[in-house]
Amino acid sequence: MEKNDLGGSRQYWEETSKEYQSITRISINDFHYGPLLPGDSEVKALPKNLSGLKCLELGAGAGQNSLYLASQGADCLVTDISQEQLNHGEAIAKENQLELEFKQLDLDGIDPNELGKWDFIHSTWALPFAKDQKQVIEKCAEMLSAGGRLHITTGHPIFAGEWIQLDDFEEGMFVSNYFEPPREVRFTEDEENFIRTRQFPISTYINWIIESGLRLERVLELRPIQLEGHSEEELLKLMPYDSGVWRDMYSQIQKVPFVVTYIATKS
Repeated sequence: MEKNDLGGSRQYWEETSKEYQSITRISINDFHYGPLLPGDSEVKALPKNLSGLKCLELGAGAGQNSLYLASQGADCLVTDISQEQLNHGEAIAKENQLELEFKQLDLDGIDPNELGKWDFIHSTWALPFAKDQKQVIEKCAEMLSAGGRLHITTGHPIFAGEWIQLDDFEEGMFVSNYFEPPREVRFTEDEENFIRTRQFPISTYINWIIESGLRLERVLELRPIQLEGHSEEELLKLMPYDSGVWRDMYSQIQKVPFVVTYIATKS
């Protein structure tokens, strides 16, 4: 895979991970699905019994979701393309006396024979960076044990559109082509390295999951927590994923889902 192809640049993440982790608050006291959204303590989509569950996180960043699962007794492997991100996760794990395994791994380099079988595989907003997203889902299905569960959170294809001002009091989303959402490109500060994401229609992801042999259980398009009417202390508990940047986008995320989560199981 070339340095800057659709699979993402390892160097991009190595250069930007410190800033990302410093400006983004990601709690390890709940399982998150995306910015400003309720955690699983409210959503209640995780497997009911986490103790002893073999869990694999793909494109994990620092692995805060895995750190939460480990605190509940799960046996977790955290994988990410960036060693800098994994180092951050290892530091959090040490600080909180949590035992997890960390492994540097590109989504497009997954080897089911090497990784083995898992009870629960999860990934939050990493799949859009993969070169072959369908293949990643197929490999997840292969790695799931019988009765295992998959949680995949991707960017919502509608949110890939462009926000426009409709009048003095209203804004809306302009989507030029739902079937080919525009790709997002992110650069490092020196513009030497970049990554690209690609969204697909919801039906495409659903069909990929079904074609992989999994049974689709739920599709989540979560609304953000209402900022009004809550103290800051309450918001910190209700929103496991938060930052000033995302709060600036609150009015938009209220109207159009930023992410969509697919939950599937293996017979």
